Amino acid sequence: MGQLSPPRKESTVAERKPVAVVVGATGGIGRAVTMALSEEGYALCLSGRDEAALKSMAAGLPDATWWPVDLDDAVPDVPLDLPDVDVLVHCAGVFDSGTVYDMPESQWRQVFSVNLFGVVELTKKLLPRLRAARGRVVLVNSTVVRRSAAGRSAYAASKEALRVFAEALHQEELDRGIRVTTIYPGRVATQMQRTVRRGEGGPFEPSRYLTPETVAAAVLLVLATPPDGHLTEFVLKPAR
Repeated sequence: MGQLSPPRKESTVAERKPVAVVVGATGGIGRAVTMALSEEGYALCLSGRDEAALKSMAAGLPDATWWPVDLDDAVPDVPLDLPDVDVLVHCAGVFDSGTVYDMPESQWRQVFSVNLFGVVELTKKLLPRLRAARGRVVLVNSTVVRRSAAGRSAYAASKEALRVFAEALHQEELDRGIRVTTIYPGRVATQMQRTVRRGEGGPFEPSRYLTPETVAAAVLLVLATPPDGHLTEFVLKPAR
């Protein structure tokens, strides 16, 4: 009789789940991204300014925590129990309309505070954890940076600044293993789009727009890019 092989030992160490931080997790796009990442097996940290909504959403998801952050205010310190971050997805943003002549400085500052300065500060605070995981940063921007922005100069300017920030972050962190991607969706059927259309004086027509789930699918596509590739920009327009 041949020698018996020793019995295989079952691993006592649980495999680490990848960790994703979703900013603006309770909004239209953010919620869809959160659900898609949860289905892909990510442990989630839900971030946003509505703490009650974050808690409620996290309670219905496996391996989910929350981190209240108002991008229009000082970004709080990163939770001590947050592990290394594999994915950071920025979905939060605000829209405001008005002509250059009519829009007061305070509105410009508020739009830039949320759409740029808060994003920069939160990303900086998470960079050590992103570097440790050689993680991904995905910024949901807008195709507004690619066309005329009459009547929405503050919003468009903040999104163009966000594009430049993403490019700089990409160049500075690539050697540390961090990959940065900007997704530029066209019109998406969200509450913000209702506000945009109201300001434009037109109807809200969700059948003509992207769904939040389609944008979430684009995020998953970015994350599925093999390690030898880097999808830096992704333009996504409605098919209708």
